[in-house]
Amino acid sequence: MKEKICPRCGSENIEWIIPQNWSMWSCNNCEYTGPIIEVDNTVKKEIEEQWKKHKNEILRKAELEHIKEESEHGLTKEEEQELKEIDELLQ
Repeated sequence: MKEKICPRCGSENIEWIIPQNWSMWSCNNCEYTGPIIEVDNTVKKEIEEQWKKHKNEILRKAELEHIKEESEHGLTKEEEQELKEIDELLQ
C-alpha cells in the first residue's frame, strides 16, 4: 500500500496547507513545505534512513537555498562552497 509522505524526512505527519493549491503541503516533523510523494514502505524506510543519517546536512542545504532565493546578492563564496560540499556528500 502506498502512503503520502514528506520527501525530505519520510514522515506521515503532513498537512495540506493551501486548499486552492493541491501541491502545497507542510511537514510537522522537519518543516518542509512543498509537494509530497506517494511511496511504498521500502522507499519510505530509505528516505527515513537518509534523513537520520544526513539530517543536519539536509537542513543546512535547505537554509542556504532559502538564503540564496531571498538575497539580492546570492550566497557568499564560502556559502557556495559549503553548498557544493553538501551536494557532494548527499549524492
